[in-house]
Amino acid sequence: MENRALVKRIAALEQRLKSYKPFIRASVVITRKPCIRKGCRACREGYKHISPLLTVSVEGKSKNRYLPMKLIAEARWRTENYRKTKRVLEQMSGL
Repeated sequence: MENRALVKRIAALEQRLKSYKPFIRASVVITRKPCIRKGCRACREGYKHISPLLTVSVEGKSKNRYLPMKLIAEARWRTENYRKTKRVLEQMSGL
């Protein structure tokens, strides 16, 4: 009986894994920084512009890539899918 329960549990976890695609191992970071235009009124008044980044650690070093505003929601969804996938794999390895 225990073996059947284990097989069922693994099958359920595999189904969950399939639903978490696509994913990306990264983080979405929103930074604020001044722009390069000299006459920018917002920067002159102390406001900074939003600069979204996709950040990933490679061999212990952070790599950042600019993320267009229209892709922020999708990138967050994919990074959350990675976290969910990682949790399920940890559950599977603990069985």
